[in-house]
Amino acid sequence: MIIAAAIPASAQARNYDAVAAAPGSHHILLEDERIRVLRVEVAAGATEPVHDHQWPSLMYFEQPQPITYIEYKLIDGIPVETRRVDAPALNIAQAVRVEPEGLHAILNRGTKPFLALRVEFKNDQSLDNR
Repeated sequence: MIIAAAIPASAQARNYDAVAAAPGSHHILLEDERIRVLRVEVAAGATEPVHDHQWPSLMYFEQPQPITYIEYKLIDGIPVETRRVDAPALNIAQAVRVEPEGLHAILNRGTKPFLALRVEFKNDQSLDNR
């Protein structure tokens, strides 16, 4: 099932970078020309706004929660939902590599805030072979 997101037509030229598009859930802790460190927080029961991540990263889960990962693609400049994947909570203090991500959002299905640190590696094409 494909569901159109409730995004105004002015969103066609929108910046979907996580900090610009989802500032309530992505806070910059450190940024320079090589890395950006984000604190990611999604309240229990909340869905963050549609956004992307253009760089490969490392995610460290401080307070993982069960989530629904929602994928989108742009159709005529509007984000349209294409897929939902339910995932269980990962382990506390678990770290994972993440490649650049297209348009997506996270729905926190847990009872506590989802908390993680995301270290984005600017200028790196992928985290393969590291």
